[in-house]
Amino acid sequence: MKSAPLSLFLLLLIGCASTQSLSSLQRRAIEAKELEGSFNDAFKATLQVLQDKGYVITHTDYKAGVIKGDTGWIPKPWSVSQKYEVSAIIEEWEKNKVKERITFILQKAEGLLTQRSIIIEDPVALQKIYDDIQKEIFVRQNLNK
Repeated sequence: MKSAPLSLFLLLLIGCASTQSLSSLQRRAIEAKELEGSFNDAFKATLQVLQDKGYVITHTDYKAGVIKGDTGWIPKPWSVSQKYEVSAIIEEWEKNKVKERITFILQKAEGLLTQRSIIIEDPVALQKIYDDIQKEIFVRQNLNK
């Protein structure tokens, strides 16, 4: 029966491991989207959605269109501590359209001095974030009328 916790731990470890890394072009295809709305609405909507998802905003630069945040370190019993980081770049693309790229990174602390970064390559999760941002932009556009 002692092997049950070890088996569970190995299953969790394997489940969290990244299978195959995407090329930079493949990753850009899932990380970057065009959204309908003004730069101002997109910037504020992105801030709102990231905060709703549990990210603490650590840095913004409105002129550069940069938003950064993280979840803070999350201790895991019998495992490594981890935190999620997010970086969003927003640029005005054409009239009432922006291009946005969001990157999520999982930071794992494996011991006192060892950290490992893993880019999260999950098209479904990224699409959900973009859907939420687009909905928030829509709400903001209709509140401004």
